[in-house]
Amino acid sequence: MLAEIYKTLTCLWDEKEISYRFKNRREEAIKLLQLEFNEKSGLNLTQRELEIEITRLRRSCTYEKKRKILCQRKNLAYLPIISYHDHIRFLEVDVPPFYCPQCGKLLLGADAYKVHVASHDGSLPFRCDICGHGFQLSCNLSVHLRRHVQDYTFKCEVCNKPCATTSEVKIHMRTHTDERPFVCDVCGHKTRTSSHLLSHSLRHQKRYRHRCKLCSKKFYDKGSLNEHMSVHRNVRDQICNVCNKGFVSTKHLRQHMLIHNAEKRYLCKFCGKRFAQHAGLSGHMKSHGTKLTSNVYELIR
Repeated sequence: MLAEIYKTLTCLWDEKEISYRFKNRREEAIKLLQLEFNEKSGLNLTQRELEIEITRLRRSCTYEKKRKILCQRKNLAYLPIISYHDHIRFLEVDVPPFYCPQCGKLLLGADAYKVHVASHDGSLPFRCDICGHGFQLSCNLSVHLRRHVQDYTFKCEVCNKPCATTSEVKIHMRTHTDERPFVCDVCGHKTRTSSHLLSHSLRHQKRYRHRCKLCSKKFYDKGSLNEHMSVHRNVRDQICNVCNKGFVSTKHLRQHMLIHNAEKRYLCKFCGKRFAQHAGLSGHMKSHGTKLTSNVYELIR
């Protein structure tokens, strides 16, 4: 009975299930398993007692899996010893040992197995089944999957924006404090993240890393390329809730919303004139015979 209920909660054993790598979802699944098992069995197992029984099921499957691999290596017929083997055979995809088909090595961990198999061809071991993006670390894949399904466990204390990691919260907080800890050693430009500094540095070097396949326009970072692709789609589905004007991207909508803000956040240090948008201040700087840099304007918070 336990095995049958366990099998239905795929996030506890099937890595193809997105929430398999989400600790909070697995904990929720264990609680559901406890409630359903106790109700159907008439028992009153605690969560700890239930986890011990699950461990026994998994160890039984591991035992049979080892026997099966040994029989295959010795070219012998395999017959399971455990009477309920058919009920737990689904766990073979998640319990050790894991057999490498290329070199025959046995590995005791699923993640270690992936890293080992990837070492044969130099590929990235952890790949997203939704978009195909690969990662070197399993924790990075977990964060990536949370973004796919918008299953966030952290949020900003100021605006309640959901975030996938504590690091993401820390970086987001800089939008409230305007902290810019990364400084360009060429021009002194400051950025909120190291990736933004890298993109900025590429501009000094005139090194484009991405190109549009439709019009061959070049970009320094992938975010700018993705933003550009929305222009080709020309779907204005980002709607301003003040004037109902449509935009092709959230970035363009965000820039537009500044117009409706009574506070003009961009201040020229030369003459004190204020502007609602960065672009307005940038154009204004031409009247002073200079370009816009972080030294000649102040962002009013």
